[in-house]
Amino acid sequence: MKKFLTILGFSALAITLVGCGAKEKTFTCTLYKKDVINNYELTSTYKVYATGDVVDKVETTEFVKSDNALMIDYFEETLEKSYKSMNEAYGGYDNKITKEELELTSITTVDYNNMNIDQLVKDDSSMKSIVNDNNKITVEGIKNLYEQLGAECE
Repeated sequence: MKKFLTILGFSALAITLVGCGAKEKTFTCTLYKKDVINNYELTSTYKVYATGDVVDKVETTEFVKSDNALMIDYFEETLEKSYKSMNEAYGGYDNKITKEELELTSITTVDYNNMNIDQLVKDDSSMKSIVNDNNKITVEGIKNLYEQLGAECE
C-alpha cells in the first residue's frame, strides 16, 4: 500500500509538471527593416511560448537604431502609447523601454492567459483568424501573423 501511494504521488506530480500531456514549446520569429527614407533600422524578435497548439505568451524585443534623435523619440512615444492603450483595454501587457542616445530597446511580454481575448476579437474582427473556437491564440495563427508582417519564424 505504501509503495502504491508513493507511485500515485509521483504520478500526480508528473501530471502536474507535464500539464496533462500537453507539450510545451517555444519558437522565435525575427523581423528586420531598414528604412533609408526615415533613417532607421528596426529589429523585432518575437519569442513565442505555447502549450500544445495554444500560445501562452510572447516576449517581444524591439531594437531601433537611427542617426536621428527625433526618430528615436517618435518610436518611444508610439510604443509607449500603443502598449499602454492595449493593456488598459485588454490586459496582459508588460512593457519596458530603455533609450540611449540614438538607440531604443522595447521589451514587452504579452500574457495571453491574462488578456481579455473575447473583447479583443470583438473589437478587431481580424483577430478571429488567429484564434481557435475557444478564443485562444493559436500557434499557427500567430506564426502566420508574424510572417505576414515579414518576419521569419524558426
